[in-house]
Amino acid sequence: MPSAKRAATHRAPRKPVARSPRRDVGRPRGEPVTEAVLDRTLEELASVGPAQLSVERIARAAEVNKTSIYRRWPTREALVAAALERVLTHLSLAQKDTGSLRGDLLFLGESVAGFLDQPAGQALMRAVFMEAVAPSIAALARRQLEERAGSPAVAMVLRARARGEWRDDADPKVVLSMLVGALLHRVALERQRPTRAWLGGVVAVLLRGVT
Repeated sequence: MPSAKRAATHRAPRKPVARSPRRDVGRPRGEPVTEAVLDRTLEELASVGPAQLSVERIARAAEVNKTSIYRRWPTREALVAAALERVLTHLSLAQKDTGSLRGDLLFLGESVAGFLDQPAGQALMRAVFMEAVAPSIAALARRQLEERAGSPAVAMVLRARARGEWRDDADPKVVLSMLVGALLHRVALERQRPTRAWLGGVVAVLLRGVT
């Protein structure tokens, strides 16, 4: 039988302290987590815009810890920029040889308008107008959108020049910038749908400048 002294000093084993499980436990690391976070970032950006964007809400929606996001993207601006880069890398605007410059411009304008109507396009559009919050991201969004629109425009301009519909001194970049800018203004500032009739009016003005 143990002595009284030994009994007095005996202590029950300590119970393990309950810890809350990590939100991202069991999730694959690396690319799948990155995609989940960037997808939720685009949804957040499209829904509330850059000024009200919450990394905490993004973390909950992506089922990861907020610290996991900040390890990859130290600032909100870096996170938004990464999400926009991902969208624009995969953005491919449709092009079509309609047989005329007017038809090609209408088709390209409708392609841009269709993209702006999607959640990813709405996120990009909000970023374009976030000059006061993060000028570098706004500049990135504008530049990338114009470049993506300009890619299918190269063949369009070559066809138009071959048909005698495009002056040699008319700068394609300026024309495409005007087309994209008009669409952004219509959708984001006027909050109106770019109907085919409205787009036809914009194209008519552009045609006067290049033919």
